[in-house]
Amino acid sequence: MTESEIPTMGLRERKKMQTRRTIRGAALDLAIELGLENLTVEAIADAANISPRTFFNYFAHKEDALVTDAAAAAVALRPHIVARPPHESPLHAVRAVITEYDPFSLVNADRKRALARQKLVQENPRLLARQLGAYAILEAEFAQAVAERLDVDPEADLRPALVASVAAAAMRVAVTRWTADDSVQLTELLVACFDELEGGLLVAGTDTG
Repeated sequence: MTESEIPTMGLRERKKMQTRRTIRGAALDLAIELGLENLTVEAIADAANISPRTFFNYFAHKEDALVTDAAAAAVALRPHIVARPPHESPLHAVRAVITEYDPFSLVNADRKRALARQKLVQENPRLLARQLGAYAILEAEFAQAVAERLDVDPEADLRPALVASVAAAAMRVAVTRWTADDSVQLTELLVACFDELEGGLLVAGTDTG
């Protein structure tokens, strides 16, 4: 999500977003330089020119500053999903918001840094667990947004959880492909993944003619 993509965002919110990005950038650089075990909140705060107390206003643990920022993205995207035109299908509403707002701030990101972050996560079980937890929050927020659009109880109706699950899977697949090979733009990969889902190609029979 970039500042230009959210014209209604106030100055305070933009500053908070920039501070969050600065903390995440500092944490990544230090984790690569020092190793996760030697990384401290104090070091991150010093590199980001903030206080440790300010760090904890944004992240509960140092690991949270190193993984995909899915949890924060989900909370920010939920009202946008609810506000999409009512005639749109739930999956298309989620798709539209994801492709418009770049929830992981990756569309214009440095691929090398994005790849370094993902490599760090994959090599550290603690980080991987944190990232999976963040994705779980993402799915839960998406499910709540879909349930609100459909005016159903997400505990009783299967559709919100199903839509949220496949949408999150599409995001993971697109980001994984992009970090492995940036010959295709991330936006194009996201669109392609959702095209497959919305087109029903995953369940269509294969014509062996």
